[in-house]
Amino acid sequence: MTLTKTYLRALAYLSAEKRHVALICTVNVLLAATAVFEPILLGRVFDAIATNGAISTSLLFWGALGLFNIAGFVIVARQSDRLSHRNRLSLLARNYEKIMQLPLSWHHKRGTSHALHSLLRGVDALSGLWLEFMRNHLSTAVALLILLPTAIYLDYRLTLVLVALGVAYTTISRIVMKKTDSGQRAVEKYHQQVFSHVADTVSNVSLLQSYHRVPAEVQSLRGFTTQLLNAQYPVLDWWALAAAMHRLSSTISMGAVLAVGAMLVESGQMRIGEVIAFTGFAGLLISRLDQVAAFFTQIFEARAKLIEFYAIEHEKDPEAERTNLPDLQVREGSVTFEEVSFAYPGASSGIRNITVSVPAGKTVAIVGPTGSGKTTMVSLLQRAYSPDSGRILIDGQDIAGVSLRSLRRSIATVFQDSCMLNRSIEENIRLGRDAASNRDVEDASRAAAAHDFIVAKGSGYSTPAGERGAQLSGGERQRIAVARAVLKNAPILVLDEATSALDVETEMQVKNALDEIRRDKTTFVIAHRLSTVRDADLILYMDEGQIVESGSYDQLATQDGRFAELLRIGGLIADHEIPKMPELVAA
Repeated sequence: MTLTKTYLRALAYLSAEKRHVALICTVNVLLAATAVFEPILLGRVFDAIATNGAISTSLLFWGALGLFNIAGFVIVARQSDRLSHRNRLSLLARNYEKIMQLPLSWHHKRGTSHALHSLLRGVDALSGLWLEFMRNHLSTAVALLILLPTAIYLDYRLTLVLVALGVAYTTISRIVMKKTDSGQRAVEKYHQQVFSHVADTVSNVSLLQSYHRVPAEVQSLRGFTTQLLNAQYPVLDWWALAAAMHRLSSTISMGAVLAVGAMLVESGQMRIGEVIAFTGFAGLLISRLDQVAAFFTQIFEARAKLIEFYAIEHEKDPEAERTNLPDLQVREGSVTFEEVSFAYPGASSGIRNITVSVPAGKTVAIVGPTGSGKTTMVSLLQRAYSPDSGRILIDGQDIAGVSLRSLRRSIATVFQDSCMLNRSIEENIRLGRDAASNRDVEDASRAAAAHDFIVAKGSGYSTPAGERGAQLSGGERQRIAVARAVLKNAPILVLDEATSALDVETEMQVKNALDEIRRDKTTFVIAHRLSTVRDADLILYMDEGQIVESGSYDQLATQDGRFAELLRIGGLIADHEIPKMPELVAA
């Protein structure tokens, strides 16, 4: 993306507040115009002094312009700051919403820290561009447009000196931008690396402390920052050289204006006031050209940040494009997988040709080795991903053709990793149903064997859960997650190792609660602990993305299959209870 396209797209975000922007721009144009006429008035004052003429009118006019400048600068600073901050926060919220709604496949590919870094750096870069446009960029452009014809009108010879100064500034800036293009991109890449490392390690501080990895991780961060500095320093060196060359050009130009002006005054071709005016023009031009150079530096740095931000905005949420889908109507809750296949991008894992029917109100347990496709099945049921082929039906309705909101409203999930927000215990439970009464929250907590430990806490239900539930034990987090699902009271229930972090006594309490709430619900249980699937109506044994065995607990236990082998390894049945199949003997 070119610098021009980057800048114009940044300014396009301001179109939502055209009236406010128009007011700021109008005041800025007037300020730019008065800035050009100030040197002319100053020159007239000096001419009047040199010729003993009246200076009161010129001084009065000059003072009036000064008061206008003060008022104008206050208006521009106040309004531009407010508008920039307002739009920055609005854009942050809008893109946060978009990121949160993008498919899980996008998040898994990009990474949380990468998305967060791109979002924050992008809105900050845009905010900076908006502020500079309203405060300096527009007024600088207008001042330069007015300055050149005014200078030519006064004296074309001194105007040539100013033109040469402008050419020198522009040439130096273009050379430096060309030299630092790849370097600035590398700087932004290392910024993302540093941010990702910090976000990753801070979120896993307990793990790193327990393994005494903090010194090593700090050393790694120092290595990343060294790489960042090694990429940043050459860029800074070039811009420092550009600043020195700009200053040299301005000094030479100012000297040339004074020297040529003195010669013209001596020869009677100019008045002293006109030289003073041109000196003011030179100073004004230098300040404006410095702003132009700063603008190029800013947009050059911003482009590297905005490339990733614009990429996020270009991402299309397939669900957002289907806004007129009907809501899912769950009458009974039967679930059918018809020849469903799915593979993760860039990986061979997933599921293949899954066909299974789960009658309403029944419980299906999904077991099998790690990576066999158990979680993928329930993820597809919740449309976290879309099948590559086949379809999934709920009460005969293809879930691909219903609104995502209604689908997920019909499914309550208890994850193996009991996800907790850094909010109160009550707020974490209310994620299941925000409008629930306090009594409903307490009843759900009692059903999940959580009420007693919650009220024993210092602040009861108002007790903070901490970041990722750090203020709670693993068992407490899991019981809150169960309470959340109980409160949601959805017709379809998904339990992903819902009791894995509980002790035996609490597990029985929660199991009894889950047995009660799933009595009339279609339930999917992902389990490694085989004792938890004994009451399932149907057990699916999966391996390498396929269902290799299916049946009730008793049916599979009496077969010499994979499930029976697991039961025997776990000591749940004895060897003699499994009928042995005759061994095949090679001919």
